[in-house]
Amino acid sequence: MPNLLPDSIREELITRITPSQDEIDRQERIINQLKKALQEKVASTNFQYSFIEPQGSTGKKQTQLSGAADIDLFVALKPEDYPEAFTETNTPNRQAIDDIMSKLVSDWFEPAVRNLEVTDIQRAFSQHPFLSLKMEDIEIDILGCFDIDSKTLAENGPITAVDRTVHHSFYVANIMNQKKREDARILKSFVRACHAYGDTCAVGRMGLTGVTLEIIVLNTPNLKSAFKALRKLDVEPIDPLNRSLEKLKKIPSFRDDHVFVIDPTDHNRNMASSFSLRSYEWVQYKIDRVLENLEAGDSSTILESFIESPIPSNKLPDWLENHSCVIEFQSDGEVHYTILRDKLHRLARKIVSEMSVERTGETRFGEILTEVYFADTRYALGMFVEVPEISKTFNRKGPPSTLKEAAENFRDAHSDAVFEEDGFLYIRENRMWTNASRMFGSILENNPIDGLQIQNSETILSNQVLNVLHNYILPLEPEFNERITTVKEKEKHPSM
Repeated sequence: MPNLLPDSIREELITRITPSQDEIDRQERIINQLKKALQEKVASTNFQYSFIEPQGSTGKKQTQLSGAADIDLFVALKPEDYPEAFTETNTPNRQAIDDIMSKLVSDWFEPAVRNLEVTDIQRAFSQHPFLSLKMEDIEIDILGCFDIDSKTLAENGPITAVDRTVHHSFYVANIMNQKKREDARILKSFVRACHAYGDTCAVGRMGLTGVTLEIIVLNTPNLKSAFKALRKLDVEPIDPLNRSLEKLKKIPSFRDDHVFVIDPTDHNRNMASSFSLRSYEWVQYKIDRVLENLEAGDSSTILESFIESPIPSNKLPDWLENHSCVIEFQSDGEVHYTILRDKLHRLARKIVSEMSVERTGETRFGEILTEVYFADTRYALGMFVEVPEISKTFNRKGPPSTLKEAAENFRDAHSDAVFEEDGFLYIRENRMWTNASRMFGSILENNPIDGLQIQNSETILSNQVLNVLHNYILPLEPEFNERITTVKEKEKHPSM
C-alpha cells in the first residue's frame, strides 16, 4: 500500500497543519511592508541590489506549517557591484564580505525597519551578520546574499553559504505539486512533533531542516517511501549522482558526516551535514514507533505523533531525580539565540569531559548525559549522571609491575603508598569532588557565558529539559539506562 496514513488521518492532519488563508495573507502583508521599507531606505544609501524576496517555506515554496512559520527575507547583491568582495584571483575575500554584510545591517536594514512596528531587533551572526526581529509575533530574518546563477553555483560553489537558499527555493518550487506539498508539510510536522526540527530543537544541538525534508519528499514517489528514505539516510544516501555511502565517506569534506542528502544545486555539499546525530537517531526511533502504531491500527496515537505538543513538564521519578542536575540562565537579549545555544552545548561537552573521569583517567561520576533547551530568553542546561555520590578516594593506576624502570620510578615518587593489584601498581588518592551536583555547579560558575546570567530560581524549563533527557534521550541510550537502573536497585536494596 503506497499510502503511509489512512485517508481519514491524512485528511485531518492536513487540515490541522495547513495555514489558513488569513495566515498566508498576514505573512504576505508583512513581507510587502518590509520590502517597501527596504526599497525606500536604499535610495539614501550607496548600496546596489538585485532583488528582495522571501525564501524558505513562506517564499515561493509555500510549504509553511500553520502557526509555525517564520520569514527569511533575502536581499541579493550582484557580485559585479561589489568588486571589493573578491581578491585579485577572483576568490571571495571573507573579511571584505563580512564588512559588506555588516554595513548592510547597520546602514540599511536596521534604519529601514526602525519606523515599523517591530520587536526583538537583534544583530545576529551566522556565516555573516544579518538582522533578526519580530513583527506581529512572527520571527523574521533579513539577510544579504549574492545573486549568482545556477551554473556558477554548480561549478564554483557559493560566495556566501546562504547564496544556495535562493536556488533551493527555485528548485523545490518548480517541482513541487499539491500532493508533494502536503507530503512535505506532513514530514516537517512529524519532525517538529519529535522536537528535532531546525535550530531551536530540544533534542541535539541542530535538528533536521525543512528544505532537506522537502528534498527527500521530492526524491521519493510518496509519503511512505519518504518516511523510509528518512529512516535509512545513514545507510542509503540521497544523491543526484547516485554515489554510494562508501564513496561519499571518502570525500574529505564528508568524512565526519553521519547522514547524507546531497544538495541538488551543489553536488559538493551535504545538506544533512549540520544534523546532530542525536536529533537524527531520535527521529529514526520515532519513525519506528509510528510504523508499529500503524501496524497495530492505533489511530489516536498515530495522529499525536504528527502534531507538535509542548514538552512534558512533570517532575522526574524520585529515584531519577537524585541522578539529575539542572540550571537555568537568563539572556540579556543582546546576543542571538544560536550563539548562546552553541556556547551552552560547548559548556555541556566540557561538563561531560571533566565529570566523567578524574584528571588521571580513572572513572569519576561515570557516564554523563546532557541537553540544552531554551524558550524566548530563558535557557536550561540539564544533566543525568550515572553515580551522583562517589567515595572520597580512588585508586590511581600506575605502570605494570613488570616494567622495572617505570615501576621503580613510581615507587620512588609515592614511597610506601604504592600497592600492587592484578599486575599493576596503584596509589590511593583523595578526590577533589565527591558530589556531582556540586561539581556541576562549580563548572558553570567558573565558565560564565557572555550574554547569559545564571539564575537561582527555576521555571518550567528545568522540568522540560529533564523530561527531554528522560523521555527522548534515555531511549537512545539503553546501556546507560540499564546501568542507572542498576544503581536504582542498589539504592533500594543496599545488600545487592
